[in-house]
Amino acid sequence: MSASDSPGSAEVRRPYRLSAQTLTHADGCPRRLWLRQHVREEASAPSEHDLVLREVGQAHEKSVASRFAEIEGPVWQYGHSHTAAAERTAELLRTTRKAIYQPALLSADGLRSGVPDFLYWEGDGLVVLEAKLAHRPESRPDFALQLAHYGAILRESLGIEPIRYEIVDGNSRTVVMQPASEETYQRILHLASSTLEKLEEPDVLLGHSKCSTCSYYSHCWERAVAQRRIEIIPEVQARHVPELHAMGVRDVTQLAAVPLSRLKAILSGATAHRAKLAAQAWRDGAAAWIEPARLPAPPIVWFDLEGDSRGLHAEVPIYLWGIALEDGVNAPHVESLFASFEPGGDREAWERFVGRASEILNAHPNARWMHWDTYEVLWIDRYHARYGSPDGFVARMKAVLFDLKRVLDRCVRLPLRSYSVKHVAPWMGFEWRNPEAGSEWSVAQYHHARRSADSAERDRLLAAVAEYNADDLWAMRAIWKWLREHEPERTPGAL
Repeated sequence: MSASDSPGSAEVRRPYRLSAQTLTHADGCPRRLWLRQHVREEASAPSEHDLVLREVGQAHEKSVASRFAEIEGPVWQYGHSHTAAAERTAELLRTTRKAIYQPALLSADGLRSGVPDFLYWEGDGLVVLEAKLAHRPESRPDFALQLAHYGAILRESLGIEPIRYEIVDGNSRTVVMQPASEETYQRILHLASSTLEKLEEPDVLLGHSKCSTCSYYSHCWERAVAQRRIEIIPEVQARHVPELHAMGVRDVTQLAAVPLSRLKAILSGATAHRAKLAAQAWRDGAAAWIEPARLPAPPIVWFDLEGDSRGLHAEVPIYLWGIALEDGVNAPHVESLFASFEPGGDREAWERFVGRASEILNAHPNARWMHWDTYEVLWIDRYHARYGSPDGFVARMKAVLFDLKRVLDRCVRLPLRSYSVKHVAPWMGFEWRNPEAGSEWSVAQYHHARRSADSAERDRLLAAVAEYNADDLWAMRAIWKWLREHEPERTPGAL
């Protein structure tokens, strides 16, 4: 903690030092910035997936460093004096034309700091270079803000105006970047400073999809659920909150009581109806139905993929194709089609999937392939573009794919903060065998398996991933059964 005391102390506090990361947090979520500074212990530990991405990021940095014939650093090192590292950086900039890895920057007043990945000279001009895993850095305003921060400190403390700002992205592509404007930079500097000086925690709650990856997710969202705030309803977005608060609507019970005609003035008609039903579901602790689900009976193929979070930029984007045929006669069993670690394993897994899927399509042409959301549809298209497939295969698959989440969204509202399968299935009574497992966990296990030289350890890790994927299939099956059993009207011909 940079301040000399805790919030609320009568002692005089020193101003907080503002880093590039500080500004990014202030612009993204002031509450997260405040929590990082004042109650850091409330943060969850980095996940295995976080550690994998950190490892990949460090390897990317080292790859970029290898581009320079002469390089000094890393100058800044965690746990060491930033002031001393900044003095060393200034000396290197005066006395050498070598590239500098992890240079430390410090404003003249000591209140702003920065650690860009690299500084290097091009003739007499200095270039600021960052290594990022992102694949479209030019679309990231947080990157532009960080670069503006480094440029401002270089100008003000060392009298150096960078000639260019660059990012080497996750494809090893060098992108010339435009830093954020001075107006934007100063505005966010002020926001960061004022946020850190607050004595009370900011009352900000962003959308669930944004918050779910934050290390303070439990801190903020468990409290929000306990308070039954309107923000826990997926249909209520941040832009709606001020108007609803102005109406005196702050919790789900109040939202459920708002006349639909008044709610439509803030939310669109269909969204307003769904939000009101969702509020009623929270109020009553029960499903609020919109219409019957009308789900298909067997034959059904349960279908779920495990994929790398880096998507197309990963060596193996989809490392497990999971399917289970329920023909209405035999008990379904899971088929886990893994990509091997051998060269060509990615293509071979796709071809095995295409072959097995074609067999099922031929044997059960009326079977619906039930999946959750759009992920599976997206990757069938992408793998067809990547490696090809027999004529008509993609069209046949698209004709039978069935998005179970889309049906759930259309037919019922539940007292849930998210409609991901990981929230819906447990509410309906399903439990994963490994409660720690999840999509990011799966990526980490596959990454560890690829790196392991121990065949028994590889087998253990892959078996754990296969078990998790199987439970994803059974979670969808549990949701399908619950919807069919509880819908207000039974579908003709239902089991």
